[in-house]
Amino acid sequence: MTGSEKADGYSRDVFVGLDPQEKEEVFRLLVTELPFSTEWLFFLDKEKALVIVKEKEEKLRGNSYSHVYMIQEELLKYSGGMSYQDRMIEDYPSYVDYLRPLVVDSIGRTPANMAAVNFFKQVILTETNDDAVARAARKLLGVLKFPRDTEANDKYYKRLVSELRSESTILKLQALSQIAKYEKNLPVDG
Repeated sequence: MTGSEKADGYSRDVFVGLDPQEKEEVFRLLVTELPFSTEWLFFLDKEKALVIVKEKEEKLRGNSYSHVYMIQEELLKYSGGMSYQDRMIEDYPSYVDYLRPLVVDSIGRTPANMAAVNFFKQVILTETNDDAVARAARKLLGVLKFPRDTEANDKYYKRLVSELRSESTILKLQALSQIAKYEKNLPVDG
């Protein structure tokens, strides 16, 4: 793929029906596009991808400009190793400002547990990137399954998001206190 086809991204149908030689060539090309091609490597050959992607993740960790969180998210999905969520959280402070909101989103797609909740709280309380704080506020409420099923709940949700995004640490702490009761919605083993 080239040009606008490549810019639009891949879809599963591009990889279906490839003969073994084509699969091998496509896999080789996708390796050169890491970390952006991680999902597709796993789609083509999970076992082979796992080895290559783990190695790439080790090399990219600590690089402020790399999108290693994309690799870590897929590794968590395919290996089941929660240590990759831990690594995503550990690596967060090293990312450049413009990547931080993307890392927050990525962590929001990992299993809901107290590590994720505590991460979102930390971002809300200490992060200076407004976009990352806004995303962390929404992800936190989502992970805690904060109800939005009625107009009143939706209004309350919006007020909490606003308070969690405010400049006032006191408002943020009050909002966090109000939603603490929803932590019971997390899985016991999480």
